[in-house]
Amino acid sequence: MPEMPEVETLARKLRGTVIGKRVADVCLSGLPLRKPIVDTFASQLRGRTIRKILRRGKYLIAELDPKGYWLIHLGMSGRILYHAQHSAVTKHTHAVIRFVDSTELEYRDQRRFGLLTAYGEGRLSSIPEIRHLGMDPLHSGFDNEYLGPLLEKSRQEIKSFLLDQRRIAGLGNIYVCEALFHARIHPARRCFTLEPREISQLVGAIRKVLRAAIRHHGTSFSDFMDSDGMTGENQKYLKVFQREGKACCRCRTPVRRMRQGNRSSFYCSYCQN
Repeated sequence: MPEMPEVETLARKLRGTVIGKRVADVCLSGLPLRKPIVDTFASQLRGRTIRKILRRGKYLIAELDPKGYWLIHLGMSGRILYHAQHSAVTKHTHAVIRFVDSTELEYRDQRRFGLLTAYGEGRLSSIPEIRHLGMDPLHSGFDNEYLGPLLEKSRQEIKSFLLDQRRIAGLGNIYVCEALFHARIHPARRCFTLEPREISQLVGAIRKVLRAAIRHHGTSFSDFMDSDGMTGENQKYLKVFQREGKACCRCRTPVRRMRQGNRSSFYCSYCQN
């Protein structure tokens, strides 16, 4: 599933290609995604100009002029592809946004767990998908003072806590596993047991792995590619994720995998004790 670095990679690419373009037409497959695309979706985009490309957590957002917002969530397998000219659709194409200069954005989603929706008015912070999101981990306010009190009150396992988008927006399974490894914290540790030193290490580790992933244009195992059809390279730099049985890069102990909820956690039993 694309996480924050993958969405940020897309946002940066799209800022260079679609800002200032006016939507001429919207073509839809008619098939539902995570939610059915409402009848007003096309009319809310048609004739509007893309003013900004934003990201909130794992949501990609086009701010429109006149006032409006187009929200995209890639789900498990969603892709946004930019075409300099008309392109043939595939059986997994669910939306094509055509601009007046004949360029296009295509939304392709094999599993159809993604989300496309538009809002014609109101503030971004009041939009239902956005208003309950927690702080972005690359925001300047994401620090010990923000995270510490939340951890102190929680008896959850730290892995589950970090995946909760209401607390921290954008983290997913890949980068939580990687951040916990860098911070030397076992994924099953109870939040309230973390000491101030460990919380500081965790904050730094989260920022480190996210910035590295953005620098490497995201992680691509099977589905993710950017708007130019290019895959990311961060999978080459992962320390524990999907490395079960391979030697830990620090201590040479074999990396382990365990189930937490419906996800796999990868960790070093020696470094993360």
